[in-house]
Amino acid sequence: MFFIILVLILFLAVIVLSYLLLRKGREGKPLPVDIDLYLLVDKETGLYNRRFFTKRILEEIHRFERYRAPFTIAILQLPPAVKELKDDKLGRLLRRLGSIIEKDTRLTDLVSRFGREDIGVLFSMTGRRGADVPVYRLKDKIEAVLKEDGIEGEARFAVYSYPEQSEKIKKFLDKIKEGSI
Repeated sequence: MFFIILVLILFLAVIVLSYLLLRKGREGKPLPVDIDLYLLVDKETGLYNRRFFTKRILEEIHRFERYRAPFTIAILQLPPAVKELKDDKLGRLLRRLGSIIEKDTRLTDLVSRFGREDIGVLFSMTGRRGADVPVYRLKDKIEAVLKEDGIEGEARFAVYSYPEQSEKIKKFLDKIKEGSI
C-alpha cells in the first residue's frame, strides 16, 4: 500500500513540475530548448495539443484500471459565430479563453486545444460531481468574454466521466483516431 501511494505522489509531482515549466513558457519566460515540448503544445495558443490530450486520456483510463481513480473530460463548444472568425482573431480568443481556464483549474488538470475552435479540459482523479463546479464557473466566465468581444451565442461544455460514461469516451477516442473529430 505504501509503495502505491509513493508512486502516485511521484507521478503527481512530475505532472505538476512539467505543468509549471510549460506555464512559465506561456508567460514569456525562457524555456530550455526541448523538441518534445514543441510536439506537445499548440503554437498558436500555447495550450497542449490534441495528440497530447488524447495520450493523457488513455493514461487516465489505465490509471483507473489500476487504481480506480476516476476522471472527467469537458470539451468547450463555442457558439457557431466563432466559426466565422479569421484564424488570427480566433487564435487570440482561444489564447484568452485558455488562460482563463488554466487559472481556474488545478495544476493537475490538463487544458488543451482540441479542434479549430474547441478547448478540452481533462480533470484528473475527478468524478462528474467534482467537475461540475469548475465547469459551471468556467461557463459563466467564458460567456462574459464572448459577450465582451461581441460574439453572440452560448458556450457549452460536453462533459464525460469515466467510468460512468466509459463507452462514450471510448467512442470519442475512436472518432479521434478516425479523424472525424
